[in-house]
Amino acid sequence: MSTTQQAAIIALPTRPKPRRRLRGVRVISGGESLLFMAPAMLLSAALVMYPLLNGIRLAFTNASPLSKRLRYVGVDNFVRLLTDDGFWTAVANSVGLVAVSVAMALVAGYLIALLCDELRVGVTLFRTAVFLVWVVPWISVAILWGWLFDSNYGVINAILQNLGLIQAPVNFLADPWLARMMLVLGYVWRMTPFMMIISIAALRGVPKDLREAASIDGAGYWQTQLSIVLPLVRPTLAVVAVLDIIRLMQEMTLPWVLTKGGPVNATEVLSLYTYKLAFQRWDFGMASASGVLWLVLVAGFAFVATRLLARR
Repeated sequence: MSTTQQAAIIALPTRPKPRRRLRGVRVISGGESLLFMAPAMLLSAALVMYPLLNGIRLAFTNASPLSKRLRYVGVDNFVRLLTDDGFWTAVANSVGLVAVSVAMALVAGYLIALLCDELRVGVTLFRTAVFLVWVVPWISVAILWGWLFDSNYGVINAILQNLGLIQAPVNFLADPWLARMMLVLGYVWRMTPFMMIISIAALRGVPKDLREAASIDGAGYWQTQLSIVLPLVRPTLAVVAVLDIIRLMQEMTLPWVLTKGGPVNATEVLSLYTYKLAFQRWDFGMASASGVLWLVLVAGFAFVATRLLARR
């Protein structure tokens, strides 16, 4: 056999060997797989879809335990809501508090991640100690913050007085700007550990060769971080920031326990405003309308953010 014929035989495609089926193993069809998923799908529909659809339905009614008859009112609830100054105050408070808190938590978490990346001794203990804050429930954070900033027996007032920075205790909850600052610090303290863990994972994904090459070229530490490392981890940080914004927009424990939305609605976020409509004014219809607009706001932000991240 010539060399050409041998090459032709070698070049011929070979038929893949059929896979051996294991005994006792049967392939499940599509219909059967749907049958297995049916209980979970029904439970999800009962716990998620029904409340969602029912809330949208109630947004167009005068639903209230004080009303004897349920009737449809069209878009009246939305008109009342959009003309209510309290609603726009709650929206502004939510956007402002969430934006500042997430930005500060992102910066703090990234800087702590850089510190963990440089540490050689005790890094595991330090990282664990910081991350323990993440598992603290929001209600515990609110109680702790209330104890720290209390005007009568708070630790912060005691420290400031001992240092001679203030003469009399400061009532942080009575001043709008100080109350907002308390909430921001609570949000940042609670969210920073999660930002740190994600930042550490992103930093470990950066090739060491790039850092070494930058060091050989004469780049300093911060120049390497800003010009090489940060652009590589930025997409991960952006995704985490979007997720935390969505999560924080739903949080009402901290402002409810600390300030009840005061003083003068300075810390009343959208979730707290909706809660008060339902369980203080007993206006379920208007509360449902507020929830629908709240859903539209968060979903719209998530859609725009994901589109921008996908383009990058």
